[in-house]
Amino acid sequence: MTHLKNISTIIVLFLVCFFHSLSFALATENILVEIAGLDPGTESTLGNEDMLYALVRYESDIPLRFQALALRDGVPQEVGAIRNPAALHAPGSGEALVWVGYTNPTHVDTIRVTVFDENWRELYQLVETADVKWLGVTAATPREPAEWVNSLIKSEQRKLDFVYDASPQKYGFFYDIVFFLSIVAIPAYLLLQLHMLWRYDYRWRELAVIPLFPYLILAFYYIAGLGIETSLQVTFLFRYTPLAFLYLVALWLAKRFWQKKLPPPKLYKPPKA
Repeated sequence: MTHLKNISTIIVLFLVCFFHSLSFALATENILVEIAGLDPGTESTLGNEDMLYALVRYESDIPLRFQALALRDGVPQEVGAIRNPAALHAPGSGEALVWVGYTNPTHVDTIRVTVFDENWRELYQLVETADVKWLGVTAATPREPAEWVNSLIKSEQRKLDFVYDASPQKYGFFYDIVFFLSIVAIPAYLLLQLHMLWRYDYRWRELAVIPLFPYLILAFYYIAGLGIETSLQVTFLFRYTPLAFLYLVALWLAKRFWQKKLPPPKLYKPPKA
């Protein structure tokens, strides 16, 4: 009798979990999202204050968020990117505006719109071909966005200002700290690298030279005129330099530890006459 009761309990729990997951799957399937337009067109050259806008039309039974990012040869271009803050859109049908821009020279071939639920769980990704270049400098003549862009910008701002967001983006402060530390690591690395090359001798200097090799390879590509996207160079600078700085700090600590382990030098005493 006890075994039968336990089996019945397990079956009931299984059915509850099954129907709960089934209802969740049906809810996520009742989502229809499409990229209805781009501004400017699919081939454009923009200044660093200009944005590439995408009009998104949706029908959904749950609240949604939308955020854009551009890609080049399938690689997301994140360095220097300015993206829309992904306001929370209520269930139903409607239109949303997403945008992406770059502060450094960047060439992209695709715009990707990521669809999130209310809790920032990724649901879908939409892609649209768009051959767009950012000059990295202000354009001589400011570009006037399309009429639908201006109206949707106001709508998106109202959602950010007046719509309660139960799950706001929580990672901004963390990324700010990482960005600040990356900025600080660049001059710190330069000073520590020069100090070690000037003051270290023999094997310690050889170990201190190791972080310079990737920079020499990058310099060779630049001098030889081989094409490397500026965004990739900036990505390398911000991601490799902190690692190189940590390596030099570890080398500095190792040298100090090694010197403490060495016995003190013996003073020479002349023989007594």
